Amino acid sequence: MSELQITSNGKTQTFQPGQIIRIGRSPDNNVVVSDPTVSREHARLVGTDDGWVFEDMGQDRTFVGGRPITRVAVGTQMEVRLATPDGPALLIRTGASVVPQRAPVREQPPQQAQPAAAAAAVPVPVLGRNVPAAEGLGAAINILVPVKSWLSDPGWRQWGRLLVIVYGLLPIIYLQLFANSTKFSTPGWAYSLYIAPLWAIAFWLLIRPGRITGQTVALAAGVIVTVLLLLPSLVTWWEGAVHTIWLISNNPPTVAVSHNLLTWIGGVGYPEETAKALPVLLAALILRSQGKKLDARMWMFIGTIAGLTFGVAESIGYVSNALLDATKNSGDVISDILQFCERVFVDGFQHALWAGISAFFIGIGVNYRRRGIPIVLFGVTLPAVLHGLNDWSLVEFPNNQWVWIGIQTVSLLLFVGYTMSAASIDRQVRKTPMFRGQSMLLDPPSVVQPSST
Repeated sequence: MSELQITSNGKTQTFQPGQIIRIGRSPDNNVVVSDPTVSREHARLVGTDDGWVFEDMGQDRTFVGGRPITRVAVGTQMEVRLATPDGPALLIRTGASVVPQRAPVREQPPQQAQPAAAAAAVPVPVLGRNVPAAEGLGAAINILVPVKSWLSDPGWRQWGRLLVIVYGLLPIIYLQLFANSTKFSTPGWAYSLYIAPLWAIAFWLLIRPGRITGQTVALAAGVIVTVLLLLPSLVTWWEGAVHTIWLISNNPPTVAVSHNLLTWIGGVGYPEETAKALPVLLAALILRSQGKKLDARMWMFIGTIAGLTFGVAESIGYVSNALLDATKNSGDVISDILQFCERVFVDGFQHALWAGISAFFIGIGVNYRRRGIPIVLFGVTLPAVLHGLNDWSLVEFPNNQWVWIGIQTVSLLLFVGYTMSAASIDRQVRKTPMFRGQSMLLDPPSVVQPSST
């Protein structure tokens, strides 16, 4: 067995036969890949009598040639992609393909000390002694406030630093721009749109869907536009129709419509979750018709974007009402302000949780067609029931918000659970014929049968 070389992010490491080489995001690994899409312990290379073997170990998948693998023998040279087909790359070489390391550069012998006369001729700038005070002060300022260095620093192109600047300035810019506005919806739009991108970043870090590409951005933009179109059309029509049907079938009504749980599920949960799920489903089907696919986790992330869009658009009316009530009811102003904050900070987040769950099942159902329709229906029904329970509890238990908090907790735990197990669920579905059938995502055959001719 020969030595092995791994090149990652421009850095090459050499390993001797007999080692177990661990690869992942954790700094304890032999090869550290500091990308959030990579598992902490993603994979390993094990030396056997027949050569090196690459084994996938993490919750996130590994790809060779665009196809997922779990265990593969390493040839003379192989490129591996972690987490997604376009994820962080590892170039693995063995045997003759190993690139010889450069010989270490010999250290130059220390220079001989300069003669005393030459050393004395070189000026030694010492602030306050051998240079003028003004010149010394300027040098100190250039060191302590390196404006020229900052201007040429590539760190300005990193989105994290730019985001901090934008989010630090936006609230006071809003104060200047909207201080004289008479529309109560204005601060709702401003601050809801201010918060939504932060939730989107949090969801991306939780779900770890892979790199955001131009295709992903285009799909998300299409989903956003479609959600905004469906909100005033499909949702308003559906909710009104269910309400009317309930009143007709219960004439005279024996139970107030606001206390009927099925009305909340069928008249609020289903229409709103369908309005968020339908654009994701259409985008996935269009992509599939072109012979393309996305990982279910990427669809889950796009689903959260649909939920944030729906939540921001829906919350504006509630925000306006809360601010209007605060101006009228001075005795209950604290409650009204808290309602405003809840709508701005949490409304989009709540919708994103439910939409993310349904979008995950849409991704599974579209990628694995055999049980696609039941999987998609289950994916929409689960958040629709949670959504209906959530809104019903606020009416049924107006003085006990803990019921509402409990339903929100269940929704949040489900969402976080799916972010943790999305990759393993996807793998199990892919390996189970009951789900997979003739799907778009098939494991490559482990053994190629020879031709009978």
